[in-house]
Amino acid sequence: MKYKLVPRKNPQKKDDPPKVYAQPVYDGTIDTDFIGRQIAGRSSLTTGDILNVLSNFFDELPTYMLLGQTVKINGLGTFRISFTSDGAESEDKFKTTAMKNPRVLFKPDPAFRKRIVDEIKYTIQRPAGSDKEDEGDDDRPVIE
Repeated sequence: MKYKLVPRKNPQKKDDPPKVYAQPVYDGTIDTDFIGRQIAGRSSLTTGDILNVLSNFFDELPTYMLLGQTVKINGLGTFRISFTSDGAESEDKFKTTAMKNPRVLFKPDPAFRKRIVDEIKYTIQRPAGSDKEDEGDDDRPVIE
């Protein structure tokens, strides 16, 4: 995983000098079409077959979540809806307009998460022309 170092000041300690923090550098985006072609290359299904199944799956996923179900995708993780609300003095004074910030939460499957944590390698992305080493140290990340 590529990263760059970015200086940031602590907004609570404005007089302190900035500290340098690692920030991920993403190297493009992979979409379902690309993944469909990759899977088709390893199976007897066509890219169209795979994309059809994925498309139908993605169409169904919100339906179950909107019905209040947690959706577990074996080997990947679990999706669910979450929200917050303002408080009310009693149940009969509570209005649904107090509900806000709906979000989709994803919790990765432990084996999926472990594979990423175990296999991640860090490589610093330095500005062009820099003659410093490109490999980061081999410390493992802390991912909660």
